[in-house]
Amino acid sequence: MAIFMRSIAAFAVLQALLLAAPGTVSSPTTALSPESCMACADSCDAMACHRIAVDLATTRDFTRAIAIEERVHARQPGNPDVTATLAKMVQTGGHDAPRVIKLYHEALYSAPGFPPALLGLGLVMRDQGEMAIAERYFARGARENPGQPLFKVRLAEVLIASGRTDEARPILQEIVSQWPGSGEAEEASRMIPRTSLARP
Repeated sequence: MAIFMRSIAAFAVLQALLLAAPGTVSSPTTALSPESCMACADSCDAMACHRIAVDLATTRDFTRAIAIEERVHARQPGNPDVTATLAKMVQTGGHDAPRVIKLYHEALYSAPGFPPALLGLGLVMRDQGEMAIAERYFARGARENPGQPLFKVRLAEVLIASGRTDEARPILQEIVSQWPGSGEAEEASRMIPRTSLARP
């Protein structure tokens, strides 16, 4: 479970960085280069190349990031971290929703209940307007990861979008109460007025 919690935290950070302005990423900490990762077959350090791909994605160089992560994924198809990260890169860098969904499901197959895959699938469904399906992914993530408020924030978000503000309000209040000072609590605080304004 500790590994999964670190994975969801890392995935959330990646998600934020992928949407951030270029220049927010630190310099690579490996002797490998993007070119060497794309050129080598099985000799390169796969996880070092994975980190380089993430660095490239955070500078919005999705073409090279995805190309490298595809190679890492081919070498480690059962690694849920790599698979979910590739899914997020494809999701942010393009519009291939079927491929994104397939990759997230591969991550779930490798690690049932893998938090980044549940979060990613929920976000895909939300962005496609499939709020009921998104709700199920976020609710499962919140149920299986009670110490991770990000799922609760996203669950409340889709409940509000579905007009179920009375269900969203206590979730948001719980986040503010249990995780004060966190980014999730700040987001929940901004969302709470929306539940009041929507009341008849």
